[in-house]
Amino acid sequence: INMRKIIVIQLFLLLFQNSYPQKGNKTLFKEYEDTLKLLSTTIIYATDEEEKKLANTGFIENLLEVLEYEKSFKYPFELLPKEIILNSPNNHFRMFNWYLRKENNTYEYYAIIQYYNKIKQKYEVINLNDNSENLRKPEKKELDANNWFGCYYYDIILHKKDDINIYTLLGWDGNDKYSDKKIIDVMYFSGKELVKFGIPIFKDKDDLKNRIILEYSSKTSISLRYSKKEKKIIFNNLIAPKNELIGFEEYYIPDGSFNAYFLDKEKWNYEKDIDVKNNIKIKKNKKIKKGLFPK
Repeated sequence: INMRKIIVIQLFLLLFQNSYPQKGNKTLFKEYEDTLKLLSTTIIYATDEEEKKLANTGFIENLLEVLEYEKSFKYPFELLPKEIILNSPNNHFRMFNWYLRKENNTYEYYAIIQYYNKIKQKYEVINLNDNSENLRKPEKKELDANNWFGCYYYDIILHKKDDINIYTLLGWDGNDKYSDKKIIDVMYFSGKELVKFGIPIFKDKDDLKNRIILEYSSKTSISLRYSKKEKKIIFNNLIAPKNELIGFEEYYIPDGSFNAYFLDKEKWNYEKDIDVKNNIKIKKNKKIKKGLFPK
């Protein structure tokens, strides 16, 4: 990708955008979309890390600009990789969520939320800041936009708790060269902080957690899926391959059995060793290549 071409388009947008009303229109959105497409292609396919980071900075700046336009909420951005746009089941918000794969095979995560604020009667844009490296005991933490456990989300489950919309998010984290993680988090909109993550609604015996983090060996893959039929979040049971590796989750592998969380009385309750052979189809996750998004 020719970065000079991207810069020229950006300069054109700066001159062009002021001639449009704040609501925006399809012509303006198409110009932004073309730029975002070029930048996202560089983030995914470029071999030079600095080139990726430069493109990523431009992508964030352009996306934040275009999402400030009121009518942009209904613009589909069809030229972008479809995996980076996740819509809520009730269409109250959408999330642009992606990652940058670094040369050392670790990942940086980014997310921007666009939603309609009923109180202010306008669309809001929230930029999430990944602070997962600095979080101790993240399964017990309540987080916000400036203190986000970064990952790549691929599914949203909606339910209500005390008349508040609660969004349960399923995500993936390519932790490091030794292990990957699957994440079950919860998100809701509230007050001045606008968006919050983590509620103590995951129940395992007498313990309550704000989120679930499943760590496993990067040499294998696991499934974490929501079954609409069974209304359960179903995932592989993980074990240490040897007794001496118990507690070292970076070596854990699936043993062929499955566990689940089912919603009851506004809490996700743990269920061990469920039967998935007859009535639930579990898709095997594909390993990602280069910088592509996991399926």
